[in-house]
Amino acid sequence: MAENRTAPGDALQRWWERVAAGGTVDRAALDAAIEQGWRTVDSGAGGDLEERQLAVAHQDRWERDRACFADADRAIALWRRVLGRQPGEGYAALLCGRLLAFRAERTRDPGDMAEAVRLADIATRALDDAGSWYVSGWAHLVRAFSGGQPDGLGEALSRFGTALRRGPDDNLRCVIVRDQLRASFSRYGQGRLGRAELRDLVEGGHALLDAPGDADVPDQALLAGTLAMIEIGIAAPEGRASGFARCRALLARYRDVELPDPHLRAELDSAQAQLDHFAGTSGDRDRGVTAVGRLAASDRFSPDQRDTIAGQLALMRTGRAVEEGDLAALDTAIEQLRTGPDRAARALAAALTSVREAGRLAEAGDETAAAAALARARRELPGDDPAAEVLGVMLAHLTGGRSPVGGDTPATAAVRFTALAAEVRAAAARGDIATLRRLAATAGPLADRIPDAYPMLKVPALSTAGTAEVEVARRDPADHAAAARATARLAAACALAGGPHHALWPQLAIAHGHALRLGDRPDRARSRATGRSALLALTWQALVQADTGRALEAAAAAGRHVRTVAAWCAEDAGDPAAADDLVAVLDAGRGLALNAATASRSMPERLAAAGHPGLAQAWRDTGGAGGTPDDNLRVRALHALTAGSDVFTAPGPAEIRRALSATGADALVHLVPADDARPGMAVVVPVAGRVRVLPLPGLRAGHAPTGWTRAARDLAPAGGGGTAGGHAFDEVCRWAWTAAMGPLTELAEGWHLRRPARLVLVPTGALSLVPWHAAYDGRHYAIERLVISYGVSARMFCASAGTPPRSPRAALIVGDPGGDLPHAAAEARAVHRDFHPAGTLMPHATAEDVLTWIAEPGRGPSLLHLACHGYVDRDRPADARLALAGGDLPVLRLLAHARSAGLDLDRVVLSACSTGAAGSLHDEAISLATAFLAGGAHTVFGSLWAVPDADTAKLMYALHHQLTVRGRPPADALRLAQLAMLEPAREPLPDLPPELSTAGTAGPQGWAAFVHMGR
Repeated sequence: MAENRTAPGDALQRWWERVAAGGTVDRAALDAAIEQGWRTVDSGAGGDLEERQLAVAHQDRWERDRACFADADRAIALWRRVLGRQPGEGYAALLCGRLLAFRAERTRDPGDMAEAVRLADIATRALDDAGSWYVSGWAHLVRAFSGGQPDGLGEALSRFGTALRRGPDDNLRCVIVRDQLRASFSRYGQGRLGRAELRDLVEGGHALLDAPGDADVPDQALLAGTLAMIEIGIAAPEGRASGFARCRALLARYRDVELPDPHLRAELDSAQAQLDHFAGTSGDRDRGVTAVGRLAASDRFSPDQRDTIAGQLALMRTGRAVEEGDLAALDTAIEQLRTGPDRAARALAAALTSVREAGRLAEAGDETAAAAALARARRELPGDDPAAEVLGVMLAHLTGGRSPVGGDTPATAAVRFTALAAEVRAAAARGDIATLRRLAATAGPLADRIPDAYPMLKVPALSTAGTAEVEVARRDPADHAAAARATARLAAACALAGGPHHALWPQLAIAHGHALRLGDRPDRARSRATGRSALLALTWQALVQADTGRALEAAAAAGRHVRTVAAWCAEDAGDPAAADDLVAVLDAGRGLALNAATASRSMPERLAAAGHPGLAQAWRDTGGAGGTPDDNLRVRALHALTAGSDVFTAPGPAEIRRALSATGADALVHLVPADDARPGMAVVVPVAGRVRVLPLPGLRAGHAPTGWTRAARDLAPAGGGGTAGGHAFDEVCRWAWTAAMGPLTELAEGWHLRRPARLVLVPTGALSLVPWHAAYDGRHYAIERLVISYGVSARMFCASAGTPPRSPRAALIVGDPGGDLPHAAAEARAVHRDFHPAGTLMPHATAEDVLTWIAEPGRGPSLLHLACHGYVDRDRPADARLALAGGDLPVLRLLAHARSAGLDLDRVVLSACSTGAAGSLHDEAISLATAFLAGGAHTVFGSLWAVPDADTAKLMYALHHQLTVRGRPPADALRLAQLAMLEPAREPLPDLPPELSTAGTAGPQGWAAFVHMGR
């Protein structure tokens, strides 16, 4: 071993001599040099030279991957020793100041920042070369960005200018120009640097890359990334697509270059992702997110580097989620920014949250609050993040701050449309045609100043301009020129948007449809088709969401748009095709969140049929979630399906007729309530013959008993003839007859069927809470003359009609899991004993028990009977739940299960309160009963309000008797059981077991609560 210890400083000296001669040293030799150098220094045998050499060695090792900041810390400590002996020594001050600036950039330590600036100034006085002036400028830049001292930007720019005049080599020139551009762009965003001056600096950067000399490729690549980010920051507010083309070409030069430090690639990918966000396609955004996602997971990075990349990744995810309309992905991305370790990222998350709030307030018409939220967003933006700088420049326009762009640019034109849109809405609400004409005359030329190649600004501008013209033409039908201008501008907006996947498509298509109905040559058929495409877009937006709660949020505007397009169809009654369109339109906005759950389960089959087996298998493997957090499988799958796929389109009359024939029903009937502009109507699709539109002027939603949803099975509407929710039960039943069921019964009796007609009712809006089968003419209930079933939508009715009827061979029966419904317990025991003795009686079943039983394979045809409490809050129907032992079974959990595996059930009997009540989101029809139906159950029985415990037990026993002993179809079985409760002498009850026969009949409120849905 003696030969290895004869000269302790030899390894360090040999490393120094080789590096000084321009050679390279491998990592092992460098590690050995550092180890032996410390032995020399610690033993006291080393002097000033050895400390300098050791400091440089540590700095060399840190520079190789910048992963071990311990090397930087040790080098700083060694340089401080040297400077303690020689305070004005320029080389030591230069290297120590540079390392301190690097460290301060990440730690934001104000002491390090101040010392870096001081040492760099010493170096400039001692050395006065390009390197020392650059480090001085960079130290000021770090203090400006990371230390919150923006005045330091001016000092940084002055020093960078001096460094360039000192003749740096090609590599250092690239580095100086890059940081010069970063500082200049920040000053530009503050309004303290003119656009022409910034443009000169940018052109200088491009010239340097065009003739890079001996500059290393990594340094060129970093400069290219910074140039691209700044080009985006200039072009985005101005709406100059040509600037984006230049950025794309710039980044393409370095896309396939092998870079020694993967962090450099992350910076380039960040610039690419920003470019793709502003001017790319969905595929471009996927590429950027995927590339940086791989970098974020790489073990080649230090924790600090991974944090930085994670922040960039969260930004990219945010942009993609906005474009795709994926609400859950957007919230996740913002949360990743908010909870990350980087202060700038957290500030950016707060700003983005405020931007989202501003959008929501603007949609609600509160422009003042929206402007305040945007102003708050701008204040919350960090000052040291390039992406935040870009956003800050654009927010400056929106919040009325000083615009560095200045002048009459496309960006300033686009921002003016924010105010114009609000003015158009307000003038339209007042019916102020003079103001509307003025706004239309202003908006049209203003929209023309935004280039077509920049759709992010152009589409909403054309929408506002076209809408203003529509409002003029609607109020002045003789103004054919306004109608023509409206049609042209909105057609152009739709062309730029590209199709129903665009976030603004519903509003665009509805406005375009309005325009097509105006002028001297209206195109009503095209208007209806355009309106239907708006509803297709709403379906798209619901389907792209990963869960039912988000689908409900995305589909919130469906009802308003459906009513508009349905009115167009009703106005065009002279066109035979209009009635068929009306059927599809009414169904298009129904149950979008439920449809999303059903479609999610069947998506693999649809994708395979469309020729995409790879996507189909990926969906099966992941349940539609994608293989990684950044795999937007749902979006890719929806793009892969054609616009005519049944996952998007609502069924038309032909498909409905096939379903009616399969189930033995005679007609499907949409019940549409009146509003201030038009009467109510029944849209009847018979099993044979043409669609009928039956005017129903008295059909108003205000008569619906919306207070009838109570919270326990042992409660019911008060009294035998009392009121519930302010409406007497018999009054509502009489109204239901005159408003709808009387005319419908008369229509059905005209079919001369020699039996009760079988109707499937699809009530819309608040009409879904009305017991139409209990409509009363003073002598008879509708149930005595008709067989009535209910549907969420024609789409779901057609889906259930495609399943063949089967008699259950397996059953799970749950009764009184909470121990406070004695008749429910007796009901469950009797149903198990007398009708399904081979089934499973589980009195105290938990939610997990029920879901596990449902998912058990190989059971064959099955039945689920739940006699328990049901709860629904009509203001939050998605919170509906069944009370089981140990906890609740929420409706959203059922639908989450349905999105992946589906519910293998033939019949579901929900013998509980309000299980069919849809709450206030009526067009979404979310309830416990519809959740089972959407989940795959073929037949579901549920209730519209709270039901009495004893009489419900009798009705359920009679229902199972009709189903099992007499073999009746489900809708007939419920009807006959209800008739037996209504008038036992006419339709006798079965022999009841003693434990169920003691209670009397409380009146129609008990039997009338229950409805049949599905097959």
